[in-house]
Amino acid sequence: MRTPRAFSGSFHRPARSSVVTCPRRSRRFFDWRTLRLETASFVSDELQRQFADLRFTIRLVGESVERRITLLFEHKHRVLYTTARQLHRYISRQLEETPEEAPLPSILTVVLLQSGTWNRPRTLSSEYDLPESARRILAPYLVDFELIMVELKALEESDLKGTQAGRFALAMLKAVGEGHPMGWLRFRSILRDICRDFPRDRLRRELRRALYYLMSVTEKDQEAEVRQAIQSLQDEFLPLKENVMTLLEHLEKRGEKRGEKRGEKRGRIGTLVRQLSACFPEFSASDADRLHKLPNKALDKLTDAIAMRRTWAEIEPILRQRG
Repeated sequence: MRTPRAFSGSFHRPARSSVVTCPRRSRRFFDWRTLRLETASFVSDELQRQFADLRFTIRLVGESVERRITLLFEHKHRVLYTTARQLHRYISRQLEETPEEAPLPSILTVVLLQSGTWNRPRTLSSEYDLPESARRILAPYLVDFELIMVELKALEESDLKGTQAGRFALAMLKAVGEGHPMGWLRFRSILRDICRDFPRDRLRRELRRALYYLMSVTEKDQEAEVRQAIQSLQDEFLPLKENVMTLLEHLEKRGEKRGEKRGEKRGRIGTLVRQLSACFPEFSASDADRLHKLPNKALDKLTDAIAMRRTWAEIEPILRQRG
């Protein structure tokens, strides 16, 4: 799962990393004040769908040299066992594109796990087809790296470090990962900070990103929870309430569109039932029931087949498709 673009702006120029939890022995090497977003779109077109959108560069403590030290962020909604090999493809591409006379970049991979607990080995070498005894001996000679894992599930509000915008984004990702899209409203200190400290235009911009993300992940059966959560907002979060109310308007419009689409589909199916009944004696009541379960593509095929005067033998397999 790719990092939501709605939050890409939340990590620009942070005072410290918003999500990095490097091992203690490694953390002391980095000057976190120099953490910078290098680019928000850095992979080739064919890899664009498979990798994160964010890449940061950072300097070592006590150095002014612009070394190519990169923190690669990969966002996963749930545990995917192929994550290490996916990131290896990206790392290989970066190494291939490095000029021969230039030193290779140092790339650290940081996985932000939105839900669940990572229950697999974190190294690329764990993917190799080797018994454990051979892996231990051959490990120094294998291409390998270890994932730095950040599990949002285990983090409390005080653990969400970084800029105010970054903490806000992480709170929302954590709540959605837990299956409660409006659960981020419980992070009171984060909400107080952004409502108090953000200029009105900045607050509106950050909330617009948040609403965009919520719209993309809210399921129909969660809309009641969203409405109830918004009603519970206190006056102290009035700026938030004013902006989040637009989410309710979007949900209502989306419900109306769903109703319109359902009505359109029912009318279309009614027309197909009449046409098939008139043209084919073999068409039965059970076939009519199947029409309601067919996806729109199958209904398109049926419409075309009737218009082209196809035989029942050609139409029947379309009716047997699963929705």
